Formats: sequence, C-alpha cells, structure tokens
Amino acid sequence: MPVRRARRRYLRFKVASDRRFRPKEIADAIQKEVLWLYGVHGLSQLEPVLVDFDEDGQTGILRCIRLYLRRMRASLAYITSISGSAASIHVLRVSGTIKSLKS
Repeated sequence: MPVRRARRRYLRFKVASDRRFRPKEIADAIQKEVLWLYGVHGLSQLEPVLVDFDEDGQTGILRCIRLYLRRMRASLAYITSISGSAASIHVLRVSGTIKSLKS
C-alpha cells in the first residue's frame, strides 16, 4: 500500500515588536511555543518549518501540515515574547503554495 505525502500549508506572518529579530530567534520561539502547548508529539505532527524571513520588514513564511493548521495558528497567537522581548505574531495569509504568498 503506497504512503501518501503529507499536504502542507504556508502561513505569511508579521512580527509586531519594537525590536528586530533574526530568523533563528523566530524559529526558536515558534518551536518552543508549539512544544509548550502540544508537547513533543504535537511538534512532530505540526512539523513547523520557517521557510523564509525578511529581517527588514519582519515578515516571514512558515510551513506546517494542513491537518494541523488550526493548532499552528493557535500556537502563533500564544507567543507573547521572543528572546525576552515583548512581541506577537500575526498571520496575514494562508496558502497552499509559497509562490502565491510572495506575490
């Protein structure tokens, strides 16, 4: 029986804060929040990956598994600080392809 490939969704987001962050700080904050909310099993189900991050505009693209999109959005909403600085992440758009988010 063939194994079906997991379908993915891409989220375009913006970081709201007085400070500018590096991609590593954003990725760590997202992973930490998913781990705190859903544990190791939830982290392996969501498979969050920071695909792209623009340090100037503080916007980025995040990839996750389609079945757990609601959990991913909830995790992003729970983020209140990144690297000790007050910050929040707002989802601007969700798509099935990266190309449509970049245009």
